[in-house]
Amino acid sequence: MINNYFQTKFPFAYNYFSNMLEFVAQNKRKFPQALIFEGADTMSQYLFALELARVLNCQNEGALDCNCINCKWIKTHTHPCVNNVSQIHYKPDNDETKTVISVKQARSIEQNLKLTSDYYRFFIFFSSCEKEYSPFELSEFSSLGYDTQINYSIEPLDYKTFNPATPNALLKSIEEPPENTTFVFLTQSRENILPTIVSRCLVFKLSTLYLNKQNSTFNYSNLFSKYQNLNLNNIFDFCDEIQIFIKENNLTLEVVLNKFMEYLKELIKANINNNSIYLKLKNDINLINTALKYTSASMSDKIVLEALMLRLVRGY
Repeated sequence: MINNYFQTKFPFAYNYFSNMLEFVAQNKRKFPQALIFEGADTMSQYLFALELARVLNCQNEGALDCNCINCKWIKTHTHPCVNNVSQIHYKPDNDETKTVISVKQARSIEQNLKLTSDYYRFFIFFSSCEKEYSPFELSEFSSLGYDTQINYSIEPLDYKTFNPATPNALLKSIEEPPENTTFVFLTQSRENILPTIVSRCLVFKLSTLYLNKQNSTFNYSNLFSKYQNLNLNNIFDFCDEIQIFIKENNLTLEVVLNKFMEYLKELIKANINNNSIYLKLKNDINLINTALKYTSASMSDKIVLEALMLRLVRGY
């Protein structure tokens, strides 16, 4: 079944889909027709989507060492019905756009779904451009047995990825797909995808351990300095400001909350002899830790953030 690697990487999603796939194999359930994977690690989301497609198409019940034609195709990125959809993938011949996922692509998918297929079809949406990876960057692919000969980036969808009309053009396909068809959207936050699509998807937070990469250059101090003046009158403005910061810098809430904890730990060091401030900061760090646990569940970042700020102001 699903490679055990993902049991550590995405434990909740691994357990959920492992059980789901057993029910699907027994014809007791149907696999979800639309999914959103959100979190910081888009490449791992992509591999998880491929692994689900592999198990559903495998001729040997998803065996990890399977060499059936479907498993070979998926692991070499050549399966005829496991499709990447991005600014450079799944482009009709008459589509010259390179900066957005276009309406023509949505129409092409719609036409594709009118054809019968013996395979389980996957359409995996992400943002992409031409790119050469180093072997180190693709080590996760090779460790799972997937071909590393790819020349395109795997990046999260955001509000710039789609032509504004494309999501609406996709709705009919997502709402009424034929049997054995699943759409998967890879993003850092569901807030970056049109709500009408989100409402038709099961959303999973595929959160990994906090990584320090590429985030040290952002000016978190200016953002977090307002924490010390938080009150019930300004917390929602502060939440909006954090969400704008996340979107503009292509971050995730998990990354920002971890940076927030680092900021509070520095404040503790500066106030180590002030017992009342020390105790408040320790309590607030615990509240942020609790919020981080909520981000691992399928909860909206907006809800998690607003609930956290209310608790920081109230102290509990």
